[in-house]
Amino acid sequence: MAPFRFRLEQVRLYRKQLEEQAMQRLALAVMERNRLLIRKEATEKELYGQRQRLCRPDLLEPAEFPVTLDYAGALARDLKDCVKALDAAEDQVDIRRRQLAEKAMERELLDRLEKKQADRHKLTELKQEQQRNDETATLRYRHAAV
Repeated sequence: MAPFRFRLEQVRLYRKQLEEQAMQRLALAVMERNRLLIRKEATEKELYGQRQRLCRPDLLEPAEFPVTLDYAGALARDLKDCVKALDAAEDQVDIRRRQLAEKAMERELLDRLEKKQADRHKLTELKQEQQRNDETATLRYRHAAV
């Protein structure tokens, strides 16, 4: 039997490589989103603490009040910027996830084609082997009958 050789193997390998690259881009996007999420949570926590300090004037010296108020305002702006960046990062994660799914489907298409061709090759080889066996049996039968 001749060994099966998939003619599109190089294309399949290339598509697998593209899928792996898409997977890496998704991982980077997820890491960036997680980094921004941690930053957002830390900023929220710090802002909450500063607002608590502002609500309790007995904890602040009179000179600290304007500085704390400015700091809380800066934290609020940082939080707003962080939320925008986090939304953009979420969009990137969604885009990268769709790209990965597309690349995986392209590779899987070739995987299925390879399997079909391998099955077809195996069936053809089995039919040829059966035909050779039938011919051999027929020749033996004729030889024995003579």
